[in-house]
Amino acid sequence: MTEDDFRKEMEMAKQNYEQIEIPKELGEMVAKTLDKYGYETREEQERKEETAKRGKVIQMRERKKRSFGKTAGIAAACAVFCFTAGLNISPAFAEEVSKVPGLSAVSKVLTFRSYSFSDGDKTIDVNVPQVQADGDYTEQVNEEIQRIVSDYQTRANADIAAYKEAFLATGGTEEEFAAKDIQVKVDYDVKCETEEILSLVLTGWEDWNASTAVMEYYNISLADDSEITLEDLLGENYIQTANEQIQEQIAADDSGLFFTPEEGGFTTITEDTNFYINQAGNPVIVFQKYEIAAGAAGMPEFEIVK
Repeated sequence: MTEDDFRKEMEMAKQNYEQIEIPKELGEMVAKTLDKYGYETREEQERKEETAKRGKVIQMRERKKRSFGKTAGIAAACAVFCFTAGLNISPAFAEEVSKVPGLSAVSKVLTFRSYSFSDGDKTIDVNVPQVQADGDYTEQVNEEIQRIVSDYQTRANADIAAYKEAFLATGGTEEEFAAKDIQVKVDYDVKCETEEILSLVLTGWEDWNASTAVMEYYNISLADDSEITLEDLLGENYIQTANEQIQEQIAADDSGLFFTPEEGGFTTITEDTNFYINQAGNPVIVFQKYEIAAGAAGMPEFEIVK
């Protein structure tokens, strides 16, 4: 990279950094929350009074405007990391952030627990979500997520142990099995997050066996702490509405991957059909691999427009 190219990239980075909009209330809220819950370092305690007045993030921005260079990118990365870490390690911090205009949606769900380990046979990476909301239903969801993650990990250990035993019994070696580098993942994806709606998908999979994958869908009304159903979104005729739109979308598909009804393809949804809610507020119905189409189609999804 030439010196001119480097300067151009740094200038673009500077422009992007300065365009980041940060609520002015964030700095004061961060300082107050850290003070309340005891997360300050000695240095932060010394600077707390100044931070509360001006806002830690705003202060960083002003300093970087006067002297922008290599440290700008480092400081921005650290600010994002510290903010995200605060959400992930402190429910109290997440609750306070939710009160800041423009940031309320960011704290509805956070990573309650995250860990990774390897024992030579496999590597397991886990991110466990937790919904930050008051109510019996939300509490039940969080408890169910914890149970599903624990059960999936236990099952994965048993599956891989049985696989290894069969592998060695048929002539494989320990070194050959270790070389497979089996990966087990448990993670989640937030599909829609607003003041009133939270839709997330919990996933678990082992890369050596696609049949072990699990997907759990959670669609929560934060307004009244309840489950959101397809009927809630589409009305009492939700089955007919969804069936018609799915059939239209399959008919318009020219891939040739979808089975006909006679071959075991799509016929109708039920009240138990999986779905998530997208950013437009529409339900997206999801079918398992091979359920209504050939494997090359993956997991077919159909957005149902309300």
